[in-house]
Amino acid sequence: MMIEMNNSNDRKDHCIFNLPLKEKKMNKRILISLCIALVMVALTLVGCQPAKEETPTEAQSAPTTEVPATQAPVIQVPTEPCTVKVGAPIMITGVGAAMGLEIQDGAKLAVEKLNETGGVLGCQIELVFADVKGTSAEDCALAAQVMDENDVVFYIAGAYFSPACIDEFGKREPLLMHNSASKDMNDVVIANLPEYRNIFATCADEYAYGPNAFDVLVNQVGPKLGFEFPNKKVALLGGDITYDMYIQAGAKKAFEAAGWESVLNDTYPYGNTEFGSQLARIRAEKPAVVMGQITSIDSAVAFMNQFLTNPTNSLVYDQWAPASSEYITLLGEKANGVTWQTLLDILPQNKDSYYPRFQKEFGRLPGTFAPLTEDHFGIWKAAVESCGDFKAFDCIDTYVEQLDQHPYVGLAGRYGMDPATHVGRAGDDWLPVQFIQIQDQKNVTLYLGSKPMEGTAFQTPPWFK
Repeated sequence: MMIEMNNSNDRKDHCIFNLPLKEKKMNKRILISLCIALVMVALTLVGCQPAKEETPTEAQSAPTTEVPATQAPVIQVPTEPCTVKVGAPIMITGVGAAMGLEIQDGAKLAVEKLNETGGVLGCQIELVFADVKGTSAEDCALAAQVMDENDVVFYIAGAYFSPACIDEFGKREPLLMHNSASKDMNDVVIANLPEYRNIFATCADEYAYGPNAFDVLVNQVGPKLGFEFPNKKVALLGGDITYDMYIQAGAKKAFEAAGWESVLNDTYPYGNTEFGSQLARIRAEKPAVVMGQITSIDSAVAFMNQFLTNPTNSLVYDQWAPASSEYITLLGEKANGVTWQTLLDILPQNKDSYYPRFQKEFGRLPGTFAPLTEDHFGIWKAAVESCGDFKAFDCIDTYVEQLDQHPYVGLAGRYGMDPATHVGRAGDDWLPVQFIQIQDQKNVTLYLGSKPMEGTAFQTPPWFK
C-alpha cells in the first residue's frame, strides 16, 4: 500500500489516497475519521523501519587506547601524496659508531622496502637521523630536539649504552623500540610507568647471557659436539659497564656452581685495547675457556690479535662484539673459531632472503642490528594500521603492550611483550638465544635456543695445537 500525504491548496482538509473506492460524496465527519486513521497507520509503519545510522562525529571516530579484537578500524587512505617522518636517534659517532652504522643502513633498507610496497597508510616514510654520540643527558636532549623539530611519529633506536636517552624520549609521545638487552634501561622504564609507556625493549635483558653461555659451552659443545675440555678452568674478563659486568657475574656464578675454577675475573676500563696483564695470566693458567664480555669492537679485535700471537688451547667466547659485521671485517681469518651468542639475530632460515638484498645495497654482509631494525618497522606498521592513525599514540602503545595476543613474526623470530615491564619475550617459542661460531669468516648458528641446528657442526679452533 502506498500512502501519499498531499498538501495541495484545493484539498487542504482532506487526505487523498489511491485506493479503488467508488466515487461518491462522503460527509465531512467520515472523511476526517478516515484521514486520522490513515495518519495513525502511517506513523505505525514509520516506527517499524530500522533506525537510521548516525554519521559519527570527529570525536566519536577518533582512535582510543583500546585495540578492537573483532572490528577493524576505519583507515583513511590519503587522496594526495603524503610523507611521514620516522626518527632514528642513534650512535653515529663515538664508541658505538659501528653499531650505529648497522642500524642506520638497516633503517634505510627497511624504509626503501616499505615505500616500494605502498608505505604505511598510503604515506611514504622519510628518515630523520640524529647522533646521540656518547648518550650523555645532553647528547640525548639534543637528538630529541632534532626529532621534535621534524615532527617524527616513531623512534627507531636500535641500542643504547645509557639510560639517559630512555629518560629523554620517555617524556615524549611517539613509540620507541630498542633492543639494548639492558637491565639498567629496562629498570628506568619500569620505575616510570605509565609515563614512559611509549618505550619498549623488544628483547630480554643481559642476565640470561652468562648462564646460557655456560650451559651451551659446557653441557652442549663438550658432550654433544665431541669437544673435550683439557681442564675445568675459566678466565673471565670484561669492560666496566654494567652490561659487561652483569653477564660476567652470571657466568662466574654458573661456572663455579658446576665446580669450575675462575683463574681470572678481571674488569678493565671500557674501550681498553691493551691486554698484556690479562694474557699473561691466561698463558700461565691455560684455562679451557676464555670468556670475554668485550662489547667494544676495538677492545674485542685488539684482544684477539694479541691472544693469537701466542695462543693457548682455550675455547674463546666473546660476548656480543661479533654481532657487528666490522668484527669479522677487521679480523679476517683470525676471527675463525671464536664463539659468541645473542638473544637477538636474524634466524638462519631468513638469511637467504635478507642478506643478498642488504649486500646489494651496501656492499657487505649485515651484522645483527640491521635485520632487527626491519622487524621494528614491521611491528610499528602493524600497530599503526591496527589503530588507523600515525598519531594515535595511546592506541599504538596498547597494541605493542598486547603483542602476546598478536605476535609479530619477523626476521629474528616471534615477538611478544610483557605488558607489565615493556620487555620482550625470549625463549624457544619467542626470540631464541643463538649460540654461534665464526667459520670461514661467517657466523654459523650451532644452537637455536635449546635445539641444535641441523647441518651445522662445531669446529675445533684453528689456533689449537
